[in-house]
Amino acid sequence: MIAKLSFLFLVTIAIAGCGKGDAPNLVTATGTVFYQDKAVAGATVTFQVENSPISTGLTNAEGKFTMTTGGRPGAPLGPAKVGITKAAAPQQDMTAMKPEDMQKMQMENQGSTPVAKPEIPEKYGNPDKSGLVATLDADGGKNVFEFRLVE
Repeated sequence: MIAKLSFLFLVTIAIAGCGKGDAPNLVTATGTVFYQDKAVAGATVTFQVENSPISTGLTNAEGKFTMTTGGRPGAPLGPAKVGITKAAAPQQDMTAMKPEDMQKMQMENQGSTPVAKPEIPEKYGNPDKSGLVATLDADGGKNVFEFRLVE
């Protein structure tokens, strides 16, 4: 009886260990983002491959990014729709304001949140409408992309 239960236990563990995981195969994907021929720092890049999780990357000071998916390096294989966003922080220097001017501004803005204006055109933020595409190949060396955004 114990031998049968042990065998059943081992078979159950073996079957559970043989299942395919939900995690997609990922390939290295890097690139650079430019807007009006200048590198864009601090932009979020998204790759959407059909039936796969979304991949993201953040550009550095040189506009370079490396994609990750679910906390793992890389992006799924296939054609990806690309979105790129970057919002500027609201520009307002309060250090030189008089207390009464600051109070007046607070009263005028009460209940509203300052909206950050995008630093690049909003059309690039929606992967379905941006017109940007990246095809991810099994050869990770080919997955280096350059996105030159214009007004």
